[in-house]
Amino acid sequence: MNKILLNLIAIVLALLFIFPLIWMLLVSLKPDGVSVYSLADWVNWSDLNIDNYVKVVRDSHILRWTWNSFVIGVLTSVISILISSLAAFAFSKLPFRTRGIFYLVIVSGLLIPTEAILIPLYETSLHLELIDNMWAIILPGLTNPIGILLLKQFMDGVPKDYIEAAQIDGSRNFRLWWSICLPLTRSAMVSVGIFFFILSWNNFLWPYLSITSEENMILSAGLPTFLSNNTMSLNLIMTASAIAAIPTIIVFILLQRHIVQGVSMSGVKG
Repeated sequence: MNKILLNLIAIVLALLFIFPLIWMLLVSLKPDGVSVYSLADWVNWSDLNIDNYVKVVRDSHILRWTWNSFVIGVLTSVISILISSLAAFAFSKLPFRTRGIFYLVIVSGLLIPTEAILIPLYETSLHLELIDNMWAIILPGLTNPIGILLLKQFMDGVPKDYIEAAQIDGSRNFRLWWSICLPLTRSAMVSVGIFFFILSWNNFLWPYLSITSEENMILSAGLPTFLSNNTMSLNLIMTASAIAAIPTIIVFILLQRHIVQGVSMSGVKG
């Protein structure tokens, strides 16, 4: 009985979360000026069309913005996972005298808000001629210490017996990281990678300041520009929002198994 009740509660909560997405998609498929405010509008599918999507794509650079966001998100995620996993392996499995100090310094980076470093970050990017370049967004995104913090917790759970057995066989540090720690923390790394991807996808302030040309903007920075010119059209606003949301929804659907595993595991138990 308790299990049935929990399932019913889960279904109700899922419907509550998915309701805004369904409403957004229906409004985006309705003709301009027609919205979905009543149950009759919900069930009336005879006027659904993709004209709003055609108009948004034609009148803006939204596909280019989406592609820019996707490329930057993937590059940021892959490079961040590589750097974070190597650093987490060093802090978790390699004994050295200043390990605690360096780890404390890195984790303390979480206390520094992005707004506090915008001016020096902009001056550095300007000096390196990175303004209006995608690397101006990617490189600062690699400094987020949250990946090191999370992956270290998982690598702490890798049994020491595995490491010691490999060391007896002659494996060096890079081999230990590649052959033991990476496979055993794969789900955690996928979860961290998705976190970095979504963080990059939703990043607004710094891309808005560092990208000056409209064609090089990412979706989060270019979308407000388009929406500000179409404030009177709810359908076009929902259409642009749907285009922005669809890629992250697809990523979540494809990788949800790894997300659940990464969240449910606290490490690999020996």
